[in-house]
Amino acid sequence: MRMNPAECRRLLADDPAHLLALQHLATHLRDEGDGLHAMRLLRRAYALHQDKRVFDHQVETTLHVALNQISGLLDPGRFEEAAVHLEWLAAFIPPSGHLARLLTIVWLILGREGDAIAMLPKAGVTAPSDSGIAIALAALETHRRHYGVIGTVVIPAYKAAGTIVESLDSIRATLAHYRTASGREDAQVHIVVVDDCSPDDTVDVVRAWGRAHPDQGLALIVNNRNCGAGRARNAGVAAALGPYLWFLDADDRYLERHFHLTASALDANPHWDYVRTDMVFDQIDSQVSTVWREASVRTYPCNLCIRREAHERTGGFPEETPFWPATADDVAYSRAITQTLKGVKIGIKTVFYRMSPGNVLDRLQAEMVSGRQPGEGAHVDGRFMAIEILIRSRLHALSTGPEMMAQVRHNTVNPLLALANERTQAGDHAEAHRLLRRAVDIAPSQPLAWFELAMAAHRLSRRAEAKSAFARAAGLRPDLAAAQTNLGLLMLEDGEAADAVPHLRQAMDRAPGNPNVPFLLGRAQRRLGQRAEATANLRRAMILDPARAEYQAEWSGLLLDGGNVPAALSASNRAATLSPRLYDAHAARAMALEAAGRRAEALGAWERAIACNPGYGEAFTRRALLLLTEQWGPAPVARPNAKKESHRLAVTRLGCNGRFGNQLLQYGVARLYAERHGLTLETPAWIGRHLFDLDDPLPGPSLPRLSEQDAGLSAGLAPGSTPDAAGHDIDGYFCGDMTPLAPYAEGFRRLFTGSRFWQERAEQVADRLCRPGGTVIALHLRRGDFGWGPFWIAPESWYLEWLTSIWPGLNRPTLYIATDDPTSMAPFAAFQPVCAADLGLPPVPGADFLDDFQVLCVADIVAISNSTFSFTAGLLNRRAQAFYRPDRASTSLCPYSPWSSPVLLG
Repeated sequence: MRMNPAECRRLLADDPAHLLALQHLATHLRDEGDGLHAMRLLRRAYALHQDKRVFDHQVETTLHVALNQISGLLDPGRFEEAAVHLEWLAAFIPPSGHLARLLTIVWLILGREGDAIAMLPKAGVTAPSDSGIAIALAALETHRRHYGVIGTVVIPAYKAAGTIVESLDSIRATLAHYRTASGREDAQVHIVVVDDCSPDDTVDVVRAWGRAHPDQGLALIVNNRNCGAGRARNAGVAAALGPYLWFLDADDRYLERHFHLTASALDANPHWDYVRTDMVFDQIDSQVSTVWREASVRTYPCNLCIRREAHERTGGFPEETPFWPATADDVAYSRAITQTLKGVKIGIKTVFYRMSPGNVLDRLQAEMVSGRQPGEGAHVDGRFMAIEILIRSRLHALSTGPEMMAQVRHNTVNPLLALANERTQAGDHAEAHRLLRRAVDIAPSQPLAWFELAMAAHRLSRRAEAKSAFARAAGLRPDLAAAQTNLGLLMLEDGEAADAVPHLRQAMDRAPGNPNVPFLLGRAQRRLGQRAEATANLRRAMILDPARAEYQAEWSGLLLDGGNVPAALSASNRAATLSPRLYDAHAARAMALEAAGRRAEALGAWERAIACNPGYGEAFTRRALLLLTEQWGPAPVARPNAKKESHRLAVTRLGCNGRFGNQLLQYGVARLYAERHGLTLETPAWIGRHLFDLDDPLPGPSLPRLSEQDAGLSAGLAPGSTPDAAGHDIDGYFCGDMTPLAPYAEGFRRLFTGSRFWQERAEQVADRLCRPGGTVIALHLRRGDFGWGPFWIAPESWYLEWLTSIWPGLNRPTLYIATDDPTSMAPFAAFQPVCAADLGLPPVPGADFLDDFQVLCVADIVAISNSTFSFTAGLLNRRAQAFYRPDRASTSLCPYSPWSSPVLLG
């Protein structure tokens, strides 16, 4: 009868040599899957009873359990532990079968290929094609044969179609000699040719040579612009194989002993990093002075064999512009290896330096045979001074070491930061940005430099760059609260509330006294529907700074979300009192008044919000909706939402991102995409529902936000495209190039010109303005909310000069000026312009711009401003003979085609 494990352990505690307890406990452990522990107990028992037959039987029944246990160590990567167990077993169990195979596999994984090969016979591998072990070993052997070359020859090539074949042939001849002289008949070298944007047939010649010699490993790298020999050689080294590097110019050739002499010397002297040989200087070889020969041999790369790892320690060939196209890069490299590495010169000529028309040897042959010192009497050139500075800087960096130089670079950006700060204080943000870009190039690990670059980029409205620079600063220094805060702010503004939260949490941990951090965190949490967390953080912000109007406005919105209209109105009133010019305060108040049913007061609040920020779309939209609803009643009833998320597409920022022209672009592109892929477009309340009888579903459950750049809606209209943006909420302004949308122009127009109201109003406008046989010229002069950043204003003089040039050739012309600033019409008095007020049509409350827009849609000649309003009207205009827009470069109006132009000008 078998003893239970507890009894066995009790007996062994009293008597560690209790034979029966050892064997019974081993059996229990084996049955429970712990074969290794069982095997150790059986060995202890065998040492006591010395009955090998019994021990062998016990091992036979336990070994497979132990091996399965060891196999379980492989998936989590515990290979060394598995090897220890297997080698312990193999010490007392002759390896065979499963044990030998598992040991072979583990040794192979650990790189112990020799041990694995020796174990193969014991593993019973008899059919290599059926054995994973044998296949793996054969693969390693094949890989070594294909890639285990003695080294690589790097050839930079430029306009070498006529000479490179001879260079390549010399490599094969040199390799053949190496095979014979070394006794390594299977030796290989790899060749990397780097074509440096040759204007001739160099690439085709190299390809043809490679196809003619399929047994010779050759890689061809083709640069799309000329970068110089130094960069070409570095690119070749990056693709190199084997321990040794040789260099060869595409018009020179090796003599047959080159590989054998150089490689054998390094083989025999592992403490040497490189070997140089002498060379033949074409027809002037016997005339070259000793001093010139020594200087040339010391700096020429083609007589060099260097260990690849040693080359890496030098940093390679210099690539800075003074060394282009091929000036002194070899000198700089030579001085670097001489200073930092150990090498010798072998006085045997193994390279033929060809004299080709215009090459270095051809240009310097008179100097080389003159007896003068190299450089003696040479003209002093600023470029060569720059080269010498760069060479000495390179040598100093190599002698100092990478860690010390990184610290030097880290510290040296401080003067640049100070200069950038001076330029910022002077208002020269572009120069500050340039200095800061240079600072991060010099010291990419300096978090403060990235932070200041982000600030400069933000001042220049380079939003994407600012965001990535703040992220870089925060990544380098997570405790930099300002970087975390600003990154969170930009993410929040871009609709990435979920991504903003972790950064804002980190900022709050590191700057608990900064009220702006809990404010932004609360705002993000409100966007995410996390009302309890948002409430706590907004309360904290208001406690830290109770007089900040922004905090009160956000608090008002949170209260309104919860249905507490009176409290929301009180908070918004406080915000407006604290900061009468704050857009958010009046917007919050307007929304609270709307919720309270006080529509007239809400309208006034929205108008005050517009006065604070005329270009922001939200107030424009909400005011228009109040007025249109009052005049026409509610918009068409929205259709039901799609049931499947994958069938939905949303533009929830429609109505906020820009005003009328922008909104048409956003809706039009998104609607075309939705129709193309059978999706249902969801839109919030916006002016288009009234004006164009649109009944799209209102936004359903929130969808992941996707920027217009990532969504690629325009590209997604093409035949064969897939609906990659489905199930997303698209955010953007869609002010890019309209060319990809040109095939869908009629579909775009159909969305906005088919409603009953639109057609009736358009006919009325045309009847009042268009005369039979006449020409309507429509100008758009946008002034009120323009004039900053990329939204520059073209002067009236450009339009006047253009009108003066075309007016005499027009038939019965009528000039219509669409503008938000009637005073801008005065300079055009000579042309007797008319405007919307002259049409005699009652304005549409909430859409008082509509007549201007429709005239731009029907005019015969259209001259727009740098505005989406008139650009979008041009997209809808089917009858215009010509379109013009301001051009900064020519300071005039220039023709353009709406469907093949960018929406906004640079």
